[in-house]
Amino acid sequence: MKKRCLSLILAVVLIILGCVVSYAVDTDFGNVKTTRITLVDKDGYRLSANLYIPEEASQQQPHPAMIISPGGDCTADLASPWATELARRGYVVAAVDYTGSGDTQVNPQAQYFSGGAMGLDTVYDYLAACSFVDSSQIGVGGHSMGSLYSYRLALQRDVTVVISDVLYTDDMPDYDFNFIEIAAEHDEGILSRIKSFDEIYRDEFLTELFGTEEIEPNKIYGSWEDGNVRVLYPLNQTHQDDMVSGQFIRVMLESVMNSMPAPNPIDAGNMVYGWKIVGLAAAIIGLVIFLFSVAGLLLESGWFDSLKLKAVESQPGFTYGSKAWWIYFAILAIVPLATFFPGTALGNKMASNKLYQLGTTPNGYMVWTLLSTFVLIVVFVIFHIVYGKKHGGSLKSYGYGTSDSQKTICISYILKSAVFALILFMCGYTMIMLIFHFANTDLHLWTMSLRPLNREKAATMPWYFLGFLPYFLMFTLAGKGLGMERKKRMSTAKSVIISTFVGLLGLIALFFIYEILLRFTSIGPFYTGSFAHFYMSLLENVIPSFGVAMALNLYIGKKTNSSYAGIFIGAAIIAFGIVSANCLGMIVD
Repeated sequence: MKKRCLSLILAVVLIILGCVVSYAVDTDFGNVKTTRITLVDKDGYRLSANLYIPEEASQQQPHPAMIISPGGDCTADLASPWATELARRGYVVAAVDYTGSGDTQVNPQAQYFSGGAMGLDTVYDYLAACSFVDSSQIGVGGHSMGSLYSYRLALQRDVTVVISDVLYTDDMPDYDFNFIEIAAEHDEGILSRIKSFDEIYRDEFLTELFGTEEIEPNKIYGSWEDGNVRVLYPLNQTHQDDMVSGQFIRVMLESVMNSMPAPNPIDAGNMVYGWKIVGLAAAIIGLVIFLFSVAGLLLESGWFDSLKLKAVESQPGFTYGSKAWWIYFAILAIVPLATFFPGTALGNKMASNKLYQLGTTPNGYMVWTLLSTFVLIVVFVIFHIVYGKKHGGSLKSYGYGTSDSQKTICISYILKSAVFALILFMCGYTMIMLIFHFANTDLHLWTMSLRPLNREKAATMPWYFLGFLPYFLMFTLAGKGLGMERKKRMSTAKSVIISTFVGLLGLIALFFIYEILLRFTSIGPFYTGSFAHFYMSLLENVIPSFGVAMALNLYIGKKTNSSYAGIFIGAAIIAFGIVSANCLGMIVD
């Protein structure tokens, strides 16, 4: 009990320190006011944005403004590296939750593919009407799909500058503005459309926009004084780096400052956003420790002590370290990898619907886990018939017993396990709500965003919970074949780490191979069918998310000698992470 209380205190300290650092960077140590605004668009739909207002901006001294749009399936908070650095230099900044993202509702009329600007026009009109904004100097920029939305806004409103980082096609503008293309030479999205990066200099849309047959990199076409600059800056990085890369943000800042003089002209190389990343990383680590600590304390309380069953003497798994154990270990490690491409390809065809309201990318991950579940069923059945049944394999020894004495299923035990998981989940969710309210930030790294759910996302989360539950059930069940319980002297931590690593090993190998080929060779994204390159890139979020969820699942199972509570909380964590970080369907039939 004492150790868990100390770990709980450590968790809270890490969260508080991380949030203090994050808030200090966002507000430039008190020189910038940050607030979340809620607007209503012309069609009556709710739209949210993060607003950064420098202290000096006023009616008497209006400042230039930038609208920032994050990439596809991302929330406004992920644009904080751009936003904080721009705000430090005196720009009013609005980081936008475009339609379906964050707390913004889905507006069918605002969809990009039907001619809309995904809500950026609503934010532009709001800024133009603010007395502290110089309405003659409003720029826009975005990452990935946010680039498309930014350029579309430039066709619908007069902007001073557009920051873009991907390839697309659209109409030509009928007025002058500065257009800055900052393209990553190892951008998986760009390389999936062209054979080599050099082809970007002859891209049909860009060359027409630049007014030349072939673009010369780093050359300024037009002039900053006339406000008609066209320039393409190639950078040695990948698509996923664009929101957090120092070299990208430096070029972005220089371009904005050349387009709209900065009220507070700090050198573009002077950046502090990295400290926010450090702070958020500390807070996320604190949240993980918090969940494990609360789980341990709940199991030691009088409320849930009855969930702890006696360990079964006869364990059905293979002997740890034996030849059979290693073969089974390899099979379990291969399953998620073997199903990854067919599963995500199948799921990529699953458009949003009334139950599963997210877009195709998160649906692809869910379908992948369901395909893995079917394969794990086959693996487990074979294991049980060939080995497990002969070595004491039973409902209880496989972790699905509900009583020390009864052989039948006790529904009340399962319900109590579900209540335990719900309380644990709500403890974590409450912490995220407190962070969101007091530190005015979500918890994000890369494109993962943990934040409170609006009512539309809260309504779809239970269906994703049910979608991910079978995977946790079957992986935990199949994992019993590793016989970790038979190794009496093995610590809980080591057992949990090994069992968790089994499910992640194949994905970790795939991610590293993909990143190495993408970043350091001319091969680039080796497979792009059904957007596989983006699914592989996003493993940077999937691996740690599943790692935490599976480890907590196995930890609780180890403490209770039962799998129910663990699989409930594991599926809940993944469902929440998927729903929190992604957009509601961007195209509504």
